[in-house]
Amino acid sequence: MAEAELCGDSLGHKRADPEGAANGGDAKRPHEDGNGLPSSSMEKIETEVEEDDDYQEENPLDIYRQIWTERFGRLGISFEDESTYVLYVKVTQITDALQWPLDVYGVIALRDSIDHKRDFLFRRTRDQCQTLASLQDAELEITGPSRAVLLIDPHAFEIDLKVRGNGSPSEDKALSYYAFIYEHIAHMDKMVPTEHSTIEVRFAHLARTLESTIKVIVISGSCDFSARFTARTASIDEDMVLLDSRGGKVDVSEEGEAVLKRRIVTVEERGKLILDVEAAPCDAEKSSSGGGIVLKRRIKLTPMTALRNEGGFDLGFSRLRVIVAWSMLP
Repeated sequence: MAEAELCGDSLGHKRADPEGAANGGDAKRPHEDGNGLPSSSMEKIETEVEEDDDYQEENPLDIYRQIWTERFGRLGISFEDESTYVLYVKVTQITDALQWPLDVYGVIALRDSIDHKRDFLFRRTRDQCQTLASLQDAELEITGPSRAVLLIDPHAFEIDLKVRGNGSPSEDKALSYYAFIYEHIAHMDKMVPTEHSTIEVRFAHLARTLESTIKVIVISGSCDFSARFTARTASIDEDMVLLDSRGGKVDVSEEGEAVLKRRIVTVEERGKLILDVEAAPCDAEKSSSGGGIVLKRRIKLTPMTALRNEGGFDLGFSRLRVIVAWSMLP
């Protein structure tokens, strides 16, 4: 694999260490149960269950919505407001109530302590479903976060996904409806079992990080190519998919910018951002540009505090410039 390395000097700025606040805790914060929801609220709900024989157990997302509204609604923040390093989300099992392929729509969102607003990882309407062809092709196309996450307090993940049927919306089936709390475990998988499916969420905790915003621009050659762009850090040997055109043409703007699905990646201050591309010319270009052979290229970038790096991919049929802007977290 061809590889180039760009390095930049740090300006020496230091950011407050978020781990101190995370580990210090809050004496006034209610104890949390296994779902990460305050135990005082859970005890209240359990008391009400004992007094009402007709009570039906509430789903964790409904409980979380109620608690969140009570806690933050008085601040003028709506539960629906939009507002972090998730590697992937995929379906690992479905019940007999569902059949492949699945046309999936709905929301996966995350809230942190910066503004308590939703940051969408996945968001599709019923008319914009993502089709999951099989269990081997069941990874959801993550488009968030819109910014890096500052790991001070636990974060809430919200999953509300449905499968579109052939009839009216009322006939659609729930794929997953759940909420859970991320407690700053360094690198973990969260298995989310619900009535009709099990979903796996993999995410990581990186200490002392900078936020990178990635841009890819076609500077010469053909814009008609397919590609899979991925990012990873030197400390985590696992890819985050920025764009996978799945053999189709990459969407390129009039200004020549390749439209990535994900652009924000957090990287350790003293780490490396590793960017990879696998690309091939589209059918119309194959005869004169290598017969459709998939080319692989890699660059490594050193984080910089409040500046930017540039690199590039020479694909033969096209040359791409990569621009990474760095910023410090709040």
